[in-house]
Amino acid sequence: MSGKIAFLGLGAMGFGMATNLLKRSLPVTGFDVWAPTLARFIEAGGLSASTPKEVVKDAQYVVFMVATAAQILSALFDEETGAIHTLEKGATLILCSTGPPEHVPKVRELLDGKYGRKDVLIVDAPVSGGTIRAANGTLTILASGPENALTAARPVLDAMAGESLYIIPGGLGAGTKVKMVHQVLAGIQILMSSEAMAFAAALGLDTKKAFEALKASQGTSWMFENRTPHMIIEDPKIYSALNIIVKDIGIVTAGGRSADFPLFLASTTEQVLASGVSAGYGLKDDSALVKIYLPQSPDLVLKQASAPTSLSPEDEARNLKLVEQVMSGVHLVASMESMILGAKVGLETKQLFEIISGAAGNSWMFTDRTPQLLSGKWTATKTVDDVIAELKQSLEAAASIKYPLHLAATALQLLQLASLRGFGKEPDVAVSRIWDGVDGTLFPRA
Repeated sequence: MSGKIAFLGLGAMGFGMATNLLKRSLPVTGFDVWAPTLARFIEAGGLSASTPKEVVKDAQYVVFMVATAAQILSALFDEETGAIHTLEKGATLILCSTGPPEHVPKVRELLDGKYGRKDVLIVDAPVSGGTIRAANGTLTILASGPENALTAARPVLDAMAGESLYIIPGGLGAGTKVKMVHQVLAGIQILMSSEAMAFAAALGLDTKKAFEALKASQGTSWMFENRTPHMIIEDPKIYSALNIIVKDIGIVTAGGRSADFPLFLASTTEQVLASGVSAGYGLKDDSALVKIYLPQSPDLVLKQASAPTSLSPEDEARNLKLVEQVMSGVHLVASMESMILGAKVGLETKQLFEIISGAAGNSWMFTDRTPQLLSGKWTATKTVDDVIAELKQSLEAAASIKYPLHLAATALQLLQLASLRGFGKEPDVAVSRIWDGVDGTLFPRA
């Protein structure tokens, strides 16, 4: 591959993605609205431009990794500085930013209709994996679009994803639908990590020891193992700002409304995340959410990572179990909510499971229970009523110390509703029937 790459959006993820391309000796010119970032990019060996119009000159490939869909539209179509004015004939646009599923088809419509640029190719290519994988060229990329566009974009996609590139059937917007479903889980798990660790602290547990135990339990998730280390040590670095997942969850819930699909846990997550932003944490790392659960002692999780506990071994084990029950119960329900949303919006669910199980939205429960949902073979030994009993126990313990369990309370209501519909004695995967109907239209039982 010898064509010039224009890269728009050099934030935490974009900078790593663009410099990874430089490391592979590819010609990259970057654009960002933040001048210090452009200076860093030049130091890393890249070229820079001052406007989208300038950066795309002579570029065969144009990668967008800006923050929002609105920023893509502005960068492309601004009357004075938009890339559209100098976009090369036959250029390939790779849209990596997370937006609503209808966004990429809208870009295609504008290019074809208003601007008469049917020659321009577009690939819908949202990404997942974090800053380290971005810099290493191992991001999960969910690429969809016409075959000729995917073929043209393949050299750049391969350089950014390696073996983690997935081609999603369904045309433009399908990749974004997969990312939307993934972000259901990612958002819930980010919040669950804070809810669980603050609960552990409120129960008097040594939070460092609790983390080690919980990440080896059925309650663990990728996000829990990734975010919690930033809670139990003094770490001012911003790995992923809260505002990012707030934006993504907003896209998720809007997508649910558009599909007439109820997203109970995702909606609860959206409300608590909004509380975090209103409390002043929007620009801070999203692991700082843990502080809104403990307004009287916001640093309690950090303090109890090094302070001796006064709990007896028996009390310590009991309290740890209370936390693990919350995590596993919420992740069970979240797995069902996300996968049935995926089926509802027309995604191939086996591929969806494969993607998520290898990405940041994975959890122990997702890996274990989703194959049962897909196959119709409900082999879990724990019943819906068993999970209800566990969550009741944890919620009653939380109520006794006036601690809020937002996600756990929502999950309990859904499980109780499943029980009222006659699924209480069935394996816990039966909570899926809240969305899938009594007969399991999308996921029938074998």
